[in-house]
Amino acid sequence: MLGETHVLVANISLACLSQEERHILLPRWGGLESGATLSDEFRIMWEPVTAGSKQKQLVHRCYVDSDFEKDHGCVTRAVDHANGSISFIKDYLKGDLDDAYNEVEFLENLGMFLGIASHHIADLCTPIHVGHKIDFKSLGYPTLSRFHSKTERDILRNHRQLRTKLAKPKMVDLTTEYFWDIARYTYENHFLKLEGIYRKGNTESILDMSSEIVSNAIRHTVNVWHTIMAKTGMTKQKWSMQPLP
Repeated sequence: MLGETHVLVANISLACLSQEERHILLPRWGGLESGATLSDEFRIMWEPVTAGSKQKQLVHRCYVDSDFEKDHGCVTRAVDHANGSISFIKDYLKGDLDDAYNEVEFLENLGMFLGIASHHIADLCTPIHVGHKIDFKSLGYPTLSRFHSKTERDILRNHRQLRTKLAKPKMVDLTTEYFWDIARYTYENHFLKLEGIYRKGNTESILDMSSEIVSNAIRHTVNVWHTIMAKTGMTKQKWSMQPLP
């Protein structure tokens, strides 16, 4: 997805949370928005597989049709930022971070971490991020990168016409398998159909696909954010800058 679409996903996801959760995160929208676009703006491409590892992964993709671990970094990043947010919250609530963050700094950073998680979740819902074995030249594109850009521009171009489906938040297991399931669904239901859709130039099919991509990105972002808030008891705490009930 392009930056504007990542921000759209984060914005709608915030609106789908419970009132108690929104009241905590809404004043931290600046952090959420920054996190949702951070890795694109800074052109972050490679990161270590694990802390201290010499092996690196490409952070924006999880090519289901690749056997190379370097191509699966998007899942790693989604898992790390989802579970890392839980650890960050628990450490703060235990007082382990008192010397590093005051409340405002903690909440702003939490917003950014949640935004980064949303970015990688949305990428896992975007077909060109989960597969690369496609005959892009027969579709009229000289490189995969050009076709990649075309599909992402089409999602953004259609954003005012999207038939977005929203769902209530639910608890999910923040495991590697959960995020792999997102990537596999996108690969099987969207990536494998991309060539046919673009060969026919079917604008209605592109709109339908764009609608489901954004709907899935919102649904999974909402579920992950809700799970993080619920597992850490964030709504049971009193935070500054919360709107009056």
